[in-house]
Amino acid sequence: MSDRVEDEAARWALRHPLDAAGQQALEGWLAADRRHAGALLRAQAALSVIDESLAPEAPARPMVRPSRRWLLGAAGGGLAASFAAIIGLPRLWGERLATAKGEIRRLPLSDGSIAALDTDSSVRVLLSKDSRQIALDRGQAWFQVAKDRRRPFVVDAGIAHARAVGTAFSVHRTETGVQIAVTEGVVAVWATDASGAMSILHAGDYARFEAGNPNPQIGSAPAAIERALAWREGEVSLEGDTLRSAIDTFNRYNHQQLVLTDEALGREKLVGLFKINSPLDFAQTLEATLDVQVTASADEILLSRKK
Repeated sequence: MSDRVEDEAARWALRHPLDAAGQQALEGWLAADRRHAGALLRAQAALSVIDESLAPEAPARPMVRPSRRWLLGAAGGGLAASFAAIIGLPRLWGERLATAKGEIRRLPLSDGSIAALDTDSSVRVLLSKDSRQIALDRGQAWFQVAKDRRRPFVVDAGIAHARAVGTAFSVHRTETGVQIAVTEGVVAVWATDASGAMSILHAGDYARFEAGNPNPQIGSAPAAIERALAWREGEVSLEGDTLRSAIDTFNRYNHQQLVLTDEALGREKLVGLFKINSPLDFAQTLEATLDVQVTASADEILLSRKK
């Protein structure tokens, strides 16, 4: 069978969720050539091998980036997840969950998992007997996934996907890219446009995806990941961050905006833990510790150098 068919099968196997147009396109692809169904089953079987490696009780393995041939060649290890799990998806998505600016929500899902939504975020949730699928439309979410080997937990963040069985990880989608960070267990990630190539991330690892680039930037930064997720507790954790960066973070959560009148001041490095919904307290701490003058109104908090 040609590499092209195997490539296409891998793309379909990794593509979650399918909307109505995608469902129709898949059915057309399957009907176009009798070899396509077998190729898709092999790609699905390879994913079952990945899912076995993601199981919480599986022994720890080094981070790898399987090639397409490795992924498809692993199909001999066992039967694929049901073919119907791909072509039998409902045409309409399930529950939509969203947060407003400044709102942080921690939500239990019906499978026992927990989803924490950051400010101004939106997800769609579809839990079925064969799969657990989340579409992150905007913003950031952290998931604590209940273990269920029969139903992989897949997050679609547009240009990137993440797949887990029982673990904890965050997905942050912005206009420029997607970052996936693992806080517990193991997660498989891949670019949506990739032909079956995956990266396996362990706790403390992250992957950054950019549009048009199938190869993510991968690294390990457990302490930085935990600090970045302080929003789950309603906090901003700073450890050598610039004032400019801290202001940008506070302004994402609050209607009362911090405004810097001296960009040179924005290069000051900060350390501390602050309440995310208290920009004035943050500003008053700056006033007491740095050469900063604070002028507050209902809508703005001006930060300038003391004369």
